[in-house]
Amino acid sequence: MKKILIWLLKCPILVIILVMWGALTFLTWKEGKMPMAMEQNLVQNPVFAVLMNQKTELPEVESPDSGTPVINLPNADTDADVDLQNPDADDAGKKPDISDAAVSDGKGDGTQDKEQDKKAGNNTDKKAGGKTDEDVGVTKFRKYKKVNTDSPYYSDPGVMALTTDYGYQKVQKDYFEDAVFIGDSRTVGMQDYSGLDNATFFAKTGMNVYEILDDKFIQEPSSGKEVSVSYMFKHYKYKKIYLMIGINELGTGNTGTFQNAYGRVLQKIRKWQPDAVIYIQGIIPVSKKKAESDAIFNNVNINDKNVAIAQLADGKDIFYLDVSEGLTDKNGFLREDYTFDDVHMYAQYYQLWTDYLMEHAVVRK
Repeated sequence: MKKILIWLLKCPILVIILVMWGALTFLTWKEGKMPMAMEQNLVQNPVFAVLMNQKTELPEVESPDSGTPVINLPNADTDADVDLQNPDADDAGKKPDISDAAVSDGKGDGTQDKEQDKKAGNNTDKKAGGKTDEDVGVTKFRKYKKVNTDSPYYSDPGVMALTTDYGYQKVQKDYFEDAVFIGDSRTVGMQDYSGLDNATFFAKTGMNVYEILDDKFIQEPSSGKEVSVSYMFKHYKYKKIYLMIGINELGTGNTGTFQNAYGRVLQKIRKWQPDAVIYIQGIIPVSKKKAESDAIFNNVNINDKNVAIAQLADGKDIFYLDVSEGLTDKNGFLREDYTFDDVHMYAQYYQLWTDYLMEHAVVRK
């Protein structure tokens, strides 16, 4: 100790520095503060932050597709682009309730009597543009025992969507001469192998509901320039519009966000193509192998999305079609022998999809 004191007396400047540092440390701790380096290390601990009454943010859970934020949709009466900057949209993640009248217990064919249909809100002539009750279809849902998913991106709704109940007619391929098919890689396969050579296709691998209207990938017939779906709908008329999107969105946002974006797409299409019949094609399930091994790309997630978009069908101008009926096994999985990668089908099986569409056509006089 004596040696230390002698050494300190020989270095008065060091003594002054140590005294000032000690005083500063005492005062900052007394005021509830601390030296900056120590503070930066400690406030990263949420428990310490609470004790010190400091604000801190826990790290966000990275979504399966972390590059795409939650969507805040634009006003339906404008042509504004989808706003990707607001992740706190009030309607994000919310899905409308399904009317009890539209749900069956799975023992029948999913239909209800007309009184129940009327309670479901599908019977008014004025809202249907002059159509009678018989002209308005009803989309029903079949109950099953749901499972817990423990996922922030989807849940098991406990029901499955059935094809909109309507007086469909069987048609030939010339029915599709004024039809346009819009979708992702599965629609690309439809374009290549369906035999619907007289139909129009706006199909692109990787297509999703958030980019479907504005992505420029279509060659405009007269000019040859690359244009978007929205451009084509503003300049050309179609009588039938078939949508097949959703497989690429399974890992983006949640089911409510997906439904909101899909609904806004429908609103804009109706604005640009008021006389067209719109078919919402349900997302085709994946194989059992894929469904049971993937936390995102599985059939519970797909069914949740299908139930959400089926609720957008009004049975007047917009119809929901469960096109997977001939493509899946009794448990709802895409048949193993129909697919080469558990998601996409072999060429010859696109005809089954085509046949279903030809048997479920809305024909208006």
